Amino acid sequence: MFGKDKKEAQGEKEKQAQHFYTLLQLLMNELFEYASKDGHVKMPYNVSFGLIYDKRNTLLFTGIDQKTGKKAYLYNLRIIANTFEQRRSQMTADKTPNALFNWIYEVCSLYVNPFVYEYVVNVQHRGKGAADRTTAHIVREFMNKLLNDPNLKYILDTIRNEKNLIQQRHNWRIRYTIKNLFCVIDN
Repeated sequence: MFGKDKKEAQGEKEKQAQHFYTLLQLLMNELFEYASKDGHVKMPYNVSFGLIYDKRNTLLFTGIDQKTGKKAYLYNLRIIANTFEQRRSQMTADKTPNALFNWIYEVCSLYVNPFVYEYVVNVQHRGKGAADRTTAHIVREFMNKLLNDPNLKYILDTIRNEKNLIQQRHNWRIRYTIKNLFCVIDN
């Protein structure tokens, strides 16, 4: 009995990790597409972006993809997950989605910040304050688009569907437990 529960818990953790990874990947893809069209910063072209789990405390790794020969930018999933874990209690205590959207804003800022600094500070020769304002502008406009554009609703639907699925499973377990409890009492 305990082995089955442990396997179910492990399977649930793996599903949650996969949904978390999917959310981060969708945010990254849409943000980079938006930033390249926005015109405030030149995003690198002919490169690949991705997520990697690494024990080092570096947020962004760069290298060459051996299969395609493209330059690769990889974000450390461990650091992003740690920011989520730090905010988790606030998200669960807050009954509104504000804490979640603040975290998404932070993640998007982490994603686009290195490219904004590269372009604004090194190419345009403006200061770090200008780079911070540009980052804030890009992410703020992306968040507005994320919340209001029907074409980007699928990103938020992945969060909403996962919450509904977890709630349905939880309700089913409660009903199943209560049903078994009454069966035990009747016997």
